[in-house]
Amino acid sequence: MASEIVHTANTGGLSGGVLNCILEKYMNPHHLLKLVCHRLLIFLTLLCIGRATFAASAPREKLLLDFGWKFHLGNDWGSALDLMKAGADGGPAQPGFVDLTWREVNLPHDWVVELPFDKNADLYHGFKPVGPGFPQNDVGWYRREIFIPKADEGSRIWIEFGGVYRNSTVFLNSYTIGHHASGYNSFRYDITDYLNYGETNTLAVRADASEPEGWFYEGAGIYRHVWLVKTSPLAVAPDGVFVYSSFKNNVPKGAATIHLETQLLNSQTNAAKAKVSWQVLDPKGKVVATATASETMKSWGKASVLDAVRISSPVLWSPESPNLYKLVTTIESGGKVTDRQETEFGVRTFAFDPDQGFFLNGKRYEIQGTCNHQDHAGVGSALPDALQYFRVKQLKKFGCNAIRTSHNEPTAELLEACDRLGMLVMDENRLLGSSAQNLELLKQQVRRDRNHASVFIWSIANEEGNATTPIGGQISETMQRVIHQLDPSRKVTYAANVGNVYEGVNKIIDVRGWNYYVPDMDNYHKDHPAQPNIGTEVASAFYTRGIYTKDPEKGYVTGYDVVAGGETAENWWSFFAARPWTSGSFVWTGFDYRGEPTPYQWPCISSSFGILDTCGFPKDIFYYYKSWWTTNTVLHLLPHWNWAGKEGQPIDVWCFSNCKEVELFLNDRSLGKKAMPRNSHLQWTVNYEPGTLSAKGYNDGKVVAETKVETTGAPAAVQLTPDRSTIHADGEDCSVVTVSVTDSEGRMVPTADNLVHFTVTGPGKIIGVGNGDPSCHEPDVYLTKAAGHEIKLDEWRTNAVPDEKERPEVAANFNDADWHQTDVRPDYGPMSSNSFMVYRAHFQATDRDQQSERAVISFGRIDDDGWIYVNGKLAGESHQWNASPAYEIRSRLHAGDNTIAVIVKNGGGPGGLSMGASLALQDKPVAPDWQRSVFNGLAQVIVQNTGGRGEIKLTAQAEGLAPATTLIHAEKN
Repeated sequence: MASEIVHTANTGGLSGGVLNCILEKYMNPHHLLKLVCHRLLIFLTLLCIGRATFAASAPREKLLLDFGWKFHLGNDWGSALDLMKAGADGGPAQPGFVDLTWREVNLPHDWVVELPFDKNADLYHGFKPVGPGFPQNDVGWYRREIFIPKADEGSRIWIEFGGVYRNSTVFLNSYTIGHHASGYNSFRYDITDYLNYGETNTLAVRADASEPEGWFYEGAGIYRHVWLVKTSPLAVAPDGVFVYSSFKNNVPKGAATIHLETQLLNSQTNAAKAKVSWQVLDPKGKVVATATASETMKSWGKASVLDAVRISSPVLWSPESPNLYKLVTTIESGGKVTDRQETEFGVRTFAFDPDQGFFLNGKRYEIQGTCNHQDHAGVGSALPDALQYFRVKQLKKFGCNAIRTSHNEPTAELLEACDRLGMLVMDENRLLGSSAQNLELLKQQVRRDRNHASVFIWSIANEEGNATTPIGGQISETMQRVIHQLDPSRKVTYAANVGNVYEGVNKIIDVRGWNYYVPDMDNYHKDHPAQPNIGTEVASAFYTRGIYTKDPEKGYVTGYDVVAGGETAENWWSFFAARPWTSGSFVWTGFDYRGEPTPYQWPCISSSFGILDTCGFPKDIFYYYKSWWTTNTVLHLLPHWNWAGKEGQPIDVWCFSNCKEVELFLNDRSLGKKAMPRNSHLQWTVNYEPGTLSAKGYNDGKVVAETKVETTGAPAAVQLTPDRSTIHADGEDCSVVTVSVTDSEGRMVPTADNLVHFTVTGPGKIIGVGNGDPSCHEPDVYLTKAAGHEIKLDEWRTNAVPDEKERPEVAANFNDADWHQTDVRPDYGPMSSNSFMVYRAHFQATDRDQQSERAVISFGRIDDDGWIYVNGKLAGESHQWNASPAYEIRSRLHAGDNTIAVIVKNGGGPGGLSMGASLALQDKPVAPDWQRSVFNGLAQVIVQNTGGRGEIKLTAQAEGLAPATTLIHAEKN
């Protein structure tokens, strides 16, 4: 998990990389206030002493760079690119840029989830005001500093981004490091040549979300992890390890062959002889196979080294038994270890048969899958790793055994969760295309993900308009060939939204994928009996949790399995379950997701397709799937039994169960026993009366299950239930807390809609709230509010001067009454080329203003060079014409009249002060009032550790209800 803070090859002690990570995290001012104490200083001192000892034993370091970023929303500096000279990029790309007024954030971060809903925004993206029509919210900037020790000189250093949405530009020390358009693919840059060693380096990222890539919520910003990777010059190339297993005749019996491939990179002027050693460790950590090989590397060269080993009677990986092996790859040269890398993998076999469908480990295996986008309630697309694990666990609860990453490369941490928890993955590429750019993205995706045990098939695209054309076929043939070259162990599919059509992609693809068109599948299989099939997307049925009547005005659909854009759950599953050659399918969707509101639009801001809502709370249909996708005994009744005002009126009662017979009772009166049809449900019409609706499930005449729904009392209390009561004290781990409103007997009230307020103490914070309501417009995120006020500095006077040296005009009491009045708000100043000018402004400050925690003066632009004086004292300098500099001046203020003087030196073209100036007087920020209404009795709070150990206390309060508290313990990893 990324929350481990640092991955390193060091096995002999604490590496310098650990120290760097601790320093970069805890020396951030936000954490410094909490953690600087005598013991911490002693601890850091000891680490510093130990660095020289351990650095040599850690040839590879992977440091997490999620902490201590500054963020600004707005396109104030344009692209900030200087296309004429290298290393001259401006604005936030410059090391000297002042970001005092920027907000501190940790990654992952999604700025769109922080924006309010807007009826005039794009419905497909969840009515968030971003993209076309909302330029003020389209561009975000991130900045942070990285200290690179002098001892790292000679290493190769990379920066890796898990994903930035979207069209990102990365700057380092005013140099453009690279552009990356995709919002979904991970990417990396070798930054070795641009670093200042033994010094602080400035990293800046510009993300531009003005153009969408999908028709669903996508978020914006650095919404996945960022890593700093350090290696020796002779090392494993990025994504350079590939390991996979095979068996004789693809039958998983006896010994398995483990295929080993390592790509080496020699980034030095000297040739080198490399020794590659492989160790295979079984799930218990025992070495079960070894191999070695040698390769003479040319200077600045690459080479691939291949070998294979055998494991007798291996332990197989499956969703039911996710056993993971580990490959340890070690590189040596000249008797020294230059690299060491660990790779988890699984031993298993995948196969597709045209008549019997999918086979896992030699046995037919039904895909019981769900399609999922990557957002979650409260956090948008910026999911902490713990949420990835939480979501996989929620899916497994109803028997889901496979995820389709719709419709993009997933974050690597999701695949890690699937490997370790046991979940198959259809790993999907974003767009159909065989251009050099598209193929490079595809190659990167395959190289990054091919070692994951969970990935069982690749999908090259989804529902492309040209897929049935000859061009579509040619493109897909190239893409499939590239995948097979990089990964001979898996098949390829394409999510096709056409029926009995054997043209274009379908004609060449390994496994025919089916998005809907279920009735056409029989004829297609009959016409093309040699081609395997898989359902890539089915259902598109609609459900709102806890709602049992259609309500278009509120945007709610019924929770019964009766409304679908494709097929109901019962219809599609009954069809697929009877046809083994279909291999099973992926339901659209496992979770509700933001955007694409269907079947209603505003006020809906999210979809209603999910088996789980956006929080992961089960809808009633959850129990239908659990009945037929698991071997657990299931007995579930719907709807709830709170129908005040409908006494004597008929209520449609459904039962989801896998019991052979079910008997229904109302207040202990039997309403009859019925046999449960396979893959179906039972139904009764019951005249409502308050009390208890109950059921008994029978197998062979014996009661094997009982359940009930009761008429509850009025809301009386709040309850809090964390999914994990102990989390890691790493600054990233989190607990997902269920909020429920109960009656006086502790029963969840299924119609409750109370507004609940939350507070947290200890080493934790709330990062998001949600309730699963597809039409709720309450904030998911509450930001700390700045306190204080702003003084506009619009009245300036100017006077030309011969130079900038020791000017008397900057003195506090200088008489500027006869100077020329100037407006500094236009885009460009009034100065001519090669001139000097002094700007002066006066403002009144009160005693309270002087006592503010911060006083920050901000300028839209000082073109070209400026020296800023407050009451005659130098406050700062600016030497970047297109920056928006800001300066802390509180110590220079006094009550009464204050003066600001700016000496401006203009080079070429018009110059001077422009784009406005202001003074922000800031008091202690106001903590946000975190709150959320429960929806049909439930809401969710995500609590994250802030980096310290101890007890996190979450309290929930609602008017008229008994409050609740829960404790979450943050402990060392």
